Amino acid sequence: MIRRLTGLVRPTFQYRAVEDINLQGWWEAGIRGMILDVDDTLTTHNSAIVAPAVQAWLRQAREMGFHCYIVSNNRSPEHIAGLSDRLELQALAKAGKPFPTGFLKALQDMALNSDQVVVIGDRLLTDIVGGSYLGMHTCLVAPVTTRPSAPKRVLYRFEGLLMRAGGARRKRY
Repeated sequence: MIRRLTGLVRPTFQYRAVEDINLQGWWEAGIRGMILDVDDTLTTHNSAIVAPAVQAWLRQAREMGFHCYIVSNNRSPEHIAGLSDRLELQALAKAGKPFPTGFLKALQDMALNSDQVVVIGDRLLTDIVGGSYLGMHTCLVAPVTTRPSAPKRVLYRFEGLLMRAGGARRKRY
């Protein structure tokens, strides 16, 4: 029981940013799909601007054959739909992460098994726990925001403590 709980807070991978992820290595490992968070993962919170390096990385992933799907807790379906259109990705807003519903919809729409998918996000308690619970690979990235709000800094520190309690370390970037 304890092992299962600590496994939920141990990301499979950790990177500084999504554009640093080794797509070829993931492809060779059998990963075929990615569930992507938006706020503080692909963009700053509620921003419509996606950095050119992130856009290029997403383009490369799709060209390699990866299925990419946005699953976001953002409460604005219009905002997520706009990003989805610009990035040419399927998306779901108001996903309710870490609960399974949004992740399961993405898996179904991508027609992939959980062991073929990696969840990429900046939050341990939503992205990593949700993906781990369903048996997916997980990838924790540093937040895009260089100056998180005070409540967000407290949350990131708490998540770092949880990771250490689970036997993993949150990387400093």
